[in-house]
Amino acid sequence: MTENHPPIRIPAAAIRELEQVEQMDWSDGVSLTDLLEWINSVVARFRPDEIGADSRASQEFSPRTFRHYQTLGCIDAPERVGKQVVYRFRHYLQGLLIRKLLWERVPSEKIATLMAGRTTADYKSLLFEGIQIVARPSDSPNALAAAPQAAEAWKRIVVVPGVELHLRSDLPKPRPAELKQWLALLETALRRNL
Repeated sequence: MTENHPPIRIPAAAIRELEQVEQMDWSDGVSLTDLLEWINSVVARFRPDEIGADSRASQEFSPRTFRHYQTLGCIDAPERVGKQVVYRFRHYLQGLLIRKLLWERVPSEKIATLMAGRTTADYKSLLFEGIQIVARPSDSPNALAAAPQAAEAWKRIVVVPGVELHLRSDLPKPRPAELKQWLALLETALRRNL
């Protein structure tokens, strides 16, 4: 994209989360509100420290700004299902990629050009272009290669008989707003799978 910015460093947990989101059942799609909550939550948790509070990339996507990028052709139109519109994983990737490009100070017109005619796989590749994956955001860029691959430890919580919640032991305590989003995502997942 652009060469005049420091490399983006994100934790390996961000990659794992993206893979989990990709594996979710997207057949029913999600609402714009849910999609924007997911995008904004991911950006808030994994945004590089280099992004200052005054950056346009530090601001959350609102329905208005998201639709602005749809109008520019950066984000596909939602899919109509009956009287409703739904968004899919592709829209999620497009939103994350736009946030990255904004941080890189790519002008909106160029974002539209970069995103035109791309496949979902292309969006994923562009999203990771120029990103360094680290064990933790504060670790050195070579931390993953140097660290031995330890087995992940999980905490198992029985919610009710037949329903369990598994939490990775290194999962940081969420902020109240994040916890609210997680609970909404859990409710959505339960409704889809029950």
